[in-house]
Amino acid sequence: MRPTSRITAWAATLATATAATIALTGGPASAAGGGYWSTSCDFGRACIKLSDRSSGKVIWNVDGCGYHTINDFYDYGYAQGNPFVVHYADRSWDRVDAWSSRPLDGNNRVTGLTVNC
Repeated sequence: MRPTSRITAWAATLATATAATIALTGGPASAAGGGYWSTSCDFGRACIKLSDRSSGKVIWNVDGCGYHTINDFYDYGYAQGNPFVVHYADRSWDRVDAWSSRPLDGNNRVTGLTVNC
């Protein structure tokens, strides 16, 4: 095997392994903050629901107060406690008041979420 072919094969293997690791982590596309997937929004949580209509655990329950990095599309927000603000890629935002829920812009990428405590 030529040296260039070995490097190409190694790079392809590394890329595949990295992609598999990312796919199996279980967080939103790029979640820097804590949280977990569930089928519902749990008490005391700020939650956002994936725009994807697939079944299963599609609601991200956010852990804690402050700013959380997110990078995906969500169409509904639930505030089972503190209010929060959803930040979009186009620099617009939506506020979900405490103990309420509301639709979000499911066609606009969510870049972050700020839980006010």
